[in-house]
Amino acid sequence: MKTKISFMTLTILILTTLSLAEKIKPLKKPQKNTVSVENKTSGSPEVTTGNFQYGTPFQAKELVTKAAFFMKHHDLNEAFSAFRDKSSDYFVKDLYIFVFDMDGNMLCHGKDEDLIGRNLIDLKDSKGKLFVKDFINIMERKKSGWVEYYWRNYETQEIEQKLTYLKKITNNIFIGCGAYYTKR
Repeated sequence: MKTKISFMTLTILILTTLSLAEKIKPLKKPQKNTVSVENKTSGSPEVTTGNFQYGTPFQAKELVTKAAFFMKHHDLNEAFSAFRDKSSDYFVKDLYIFVFDMDGNMLCHGKDEDLIGRNLIDLKDSKGKLFVKDFINIMERKKSGWVEYYWRNYETQEIEQKLTYLKKITNNIFIGCGAYYTKR
């Protein structure tokens, strides 16, 4: 009896799987101005648009993890210098590192030195979202997290939607890196 139940269960499982497989629609291919290649580090596509490649959210998280490790083993000045050095490992495609304190002060920014030293707690994106406050709210509750907002893409000079990964370094400092949503 036990063999018949196992065989019957296996048969039902196979038929259910085949039935579900028929219902799954194939993914659409990327459209104009994009070329997809397999990204071995994140398992998601890298996208080339124009003369540069967009980094992925997975690569942004990977970059934050790497930067967090560096910050824990070096003094802040050395870390900030590395994060601003465009020839360093902390620039990947259009990705860069930024560092805030819990009061909303920009301590380091890989692409825009004019932001360094400014308090950005009341900064709104193009949709009116107080995203720096969102950063801080997440860092008060968790050690890491994601925030979506709109920000100028330094490569295209256009306002684009961005998904940013944040990681708390100390009680008062957190770092982040965001990936723009690509136009497909």
